[in-house]
Amino acid sequence: MPRLPVLVLASALLVAACALVDPPAPAGTVMLQINVNNQFGLPVEVGVTAGEARPPTVPAKTKGDVQFFVPMGRPWTITVNRQDLILQSDVSGRTGIIRDIGIDVDQQGNISWWCQGRCP
Repeated sequence: MPRLPVLVLASALLVAACALVDPPAPAGTVMLQINVNNQFGLPVEVGVTAGEARPPTVPAKTKGDVQFFVPMGRPWTITVNRQDLILQSDVSGRTGIIRDIGIDVDQQGNISWWCQGRCP
């Protein structure tokens, strides 16, 4: 019986499926998902003071959602290229996917953020 090829195929499928699962949020954090539009010619580094960003960089000339894992019960700031940008008070305790706040990096590398709707 061809058991070895079936076992190899099953193992490969299991490994591939596990690679598609997002890792859990770091302990003591909640997630904010914000769109980052990087029109600059270089990748930009995104992060959170006392937290984590996934992915930690946004490639040049691309835009996409970034998950910022912010600490609960402690102050935090979202940073772009190590510059403070969005403060904890700017999101008013919101969590999850946030569509009315975004981060822009223009063609010259200038960093800004915008808010529509539930703004502070």
